[in-house]
Amino acid sequence: MQFFINYFTAVQYQKKVFRYKVAVGIINKRLREAISINSKPMTQIYLNNDIKEKYNIDWNCAREESLPNTTLQNIFLICDYFNIDVSKYFEIVKNVSDEEVDIAINSKKKLTRLYSIYLKY
Repeated sequence: MQFFINYFTAVQYQKKVFRYKVAVGIINKRLREAISINSKPMTQIYLNNDIKEKYNIDWNCAREESLPNTTLQNIFLICDYFNIDVSKYFEIVKNVSDEEVDIAINSKKKLTRLYSIYLKY
């Protein structure tokens, strides 16, 4: 019985982590789109190229916005690029609503497929 309780707890934890990663992606996209380039939201390609030029780092904006398996280094880079404090970044991520996360998950087939694993429990 204890095994099943532990397994259930582990799966629930992984579900929370998955949803948090989606929230990180939502914020990364929101930060990018808040910047106007030629009266349009900044594109992923523009951000990738600008980070390459300024930081000499290859960046994949699409990955960081879809389901980031991000690192602290990447979060620090995003915060530096957009000139926000790291603690403020995490506060913003924390305030992403469950509804926003659900919408993001349901809007992408890959996320829907990956998330469906956790819906059984």
